[in-house]
Amino acid sequence: MKNTAVLQLSSKYQVTQTLVILVATMILPVLVHLLPNINGNISGAVLLPIFLAPMFAAFIYKKHVAIFAGIFAPLFNYLIIGRPAPEMVITLGFEVVLFVLVLGWLKNLKGIQYIAAPLSYLIISFVVATGLSLMGKLADPLSFWMNSTFIAIPGILLMGMINLVILRFRK
Repeated sequence: MKNTAVLQLSSKYQVTQTLVILVATMILPVLVHLLPNINGNISGAVLLPIFLAPMFAAFIYKKHVAIFAGIFAPLFNYLIIGRPAPEMVITLGFEVVLFVLVLGWLKNLKGIQYIAAPLSYLIISFVVATGLSLMGKLADPLSFWMNSTFIAIPGILLMGMINLVILRFRK
């Protein structure tokens, strides 16, 4: 009887899925950062691996699964392997959570749903660059955003392809 209640709660809150997405959100960046630099840029800035598992979760599971991963993956990675840099832990966590929230909205809009993930990334990266500028950490947010977006084109395209595949097979 007691085990049944625990299983029902676990199923309702998608505990197993949350842990799998959290682990994937932690492991993907580590694996991608093992790749050599791409055109002189670190592979994580090019391929955007920290967004991929939460993106998948935002399409398939309840919102909290992706949000939990976005909040805790950068922190746990920093505590375990010392990466990302301490000043990036909060920014990256905020960026992933904001990405998931925007994606959660855009994925339900007809027509836009097909580009929801890349569009979400472009929106939140601009918002984060603007926020960093307002906090005095960036002098020229537009140039920063344009440069980081140009570097991340392969990752944005990868998000777009995964976005389409998820929509195709989710139905």
